[in-house]
This record gives sequence, structure tokens and C-alpha cells, in this order.
Amino acid sequence: MSQRSDFGAIANQQGAFYRGAVNANLQAVATQHYGATEPPVAYPNMIWFSAGDGFIKVRSPTNTSWQNIGLIGPPMKWTNIDLPQEAFITGDVKRSYNPTQPSGWVLLNDGSIGGQSSGAQTRANPDCWPLFNLLWSVSADDWCSVFAASTLTRTGRGASAAADWNLNRHIALPKTLGRAGIVAGWGSGLSSISIATWAGSETVALATENTPAHQHAFSAGLPSHSHTLGGIVDNFGPSAGNRNFGEGTGNLQFATRVTDGGGGGTITGVTNSSGSGVPHSNMQPWTGVYFFIKL
Repeated sequence: MSQRSDFGAIANQQGAFYRGAVNANLQAVATQHYGATEPPVAYPNMIWFSAGDGFIKVRSPTNTSWQNIGLIGPPMKWTNIDLPQEAFITGDVKRSYNPTQPSGWVLLNDGSIGGQSSGAQTRANPDCWPLFNLLWSVSADDWCSVFAASTLTRTGRGASAAADWNLNRHIALPKTLGRAGIVAGWGSGLSSISIATWAGSETVALATENTPAHQHAFSAGLPSHSHTLGGIVDNFGPSAGNRNFGEGTGNLQFATRVTDGGGGGTITGVTNSSGSGVPHSNMQPWTGVYFFIKL
């Protein structure tokens, strides 16, 4: 890479010297001019590699200034260029940690978009028409609702997207705040997911019907014990009738009958209630980012 101070102004001189100057100038042209200071002679739209600040520069069409368009490598990087129109299309979504809204995109903030007089919450501008038309067409009104101008009164979809647009209505953006994205469609063995819909809960409270059928059983053996039965016997032997003790000389004894429980029985019943029913977290591991959608 080189740069010539006599670029565009080679002086008359002997053949060999003149030829050398021309070749050096051609080399400067072929290598886009490279030097610590700008070429002494510049032309509109010429490219210059600035060794002074490391930028690739282009001369303005009026030949009055330089504009940075890239960085000298390696690798060389073009920075100030527009992406092709096909790079993103209406409805594309991108994620970013940068809250600055890029040109041609809107933040998915659970708001709405519409025309200039629509009163839309997120963006009210004529450039919203392509996205308005797309959302109107691919989603149902339960999810991307259409609202009357400057209100949050749902009108339902009219005859066409153009008809609603011309009535200054605005349409809700798909809800994304606090939600994880999921691929729309019907996967094998899975639920069918329609575009722009949402569902789910951050916490779940289990009900009895959510647990498998089960029992809480318990049993306990009876401890050894006795039952005392009161009765009167005497030492006179068996008696065939009522005995009148009066002033008898026999000894009276109170008999005690003892039965050993031996732990041979069981007690059955139900346990006391336990647990508080507090919902448990239903959140997968996550990170918070901004979502933008292309107009």
C-alpha cells in the first residue's frame, strides 16, 4: 500500500523518471491510497486508508470531506454501510441487551402500533403499516386485538387490515414481557401452538387431583393391660342359693380377675393434615433481554 504526493500532478521529466512516477501513482490507486495524512490531491468518492487513525475513509461526492466507512485490519471491517433490504423482513424478531430502539424496529413492550392518528401506545406512525397488516393477517383477535382510535376498546377485526388502518385503529403487539419464546406449530406428541399466542404461569399450586392415588397407613399394637371385675367369694365352698352372712365365721375375699392384653389388637384411622398449599415456582432458568420486531 502506498500514497503519492504528486498524485494527479506528475511533472514533466525524462522518460524513465516519468515512467517511474506513473507506475508509483498507479500503485497508490490500486492500493486505495495509504498514509498517515490525506492525499494532497483528492477526488470525489475516492477511498483512502488512513494510517493515522486506522480508519478506511471515502471522499464525499462534493470532494469536501472524508467519511469513516470501516476499520483497517486485519481483518478489514466495513462499519458504516447499510444492510441489504433482504437482511430483515417485516415481523422478524431480534433480542438485545441494548434498550435503544433501532431504526425500523419497535420494542415488544405489550403495547400497540398504528397510523399517525391511531393513538397507538408503542408507535403511531405511517411506517407501522407493514407490521400492522402482518399481525392483522396471521394472528387472531384474542391475541393481537384491534382497538378503536385512541382507546383500548376492542372492536374486533373489520372487513380488512386496510379498512381498520383507514379507521385509525391500532393493533396489539404480541405479548412478550416476562415470557419465554416458544416455536409455533404442532410438534409430534405436543400441543398445537398458534402464532402470537401465550399461556403459562410463574407459579403452580398442586391440588389433590394432581397427586397419584395413595394412602397414609398406620397401625399400633395394644399394650398389656388388665380389666378388674369386682365379686365376693367365701371359703365355705359352693352355695346353691343366696347366702346371708350375718354373724358367720367364714372369711370373705374379694376376687380379682386379670386378663392379659398381650398386644394382640390393632388401632386404625387417618393421620392429621399437614402441608400449607403454597404454590411452587414453575420458572425455567432464564435471563432478561429486550425483544424488538421489524416494522
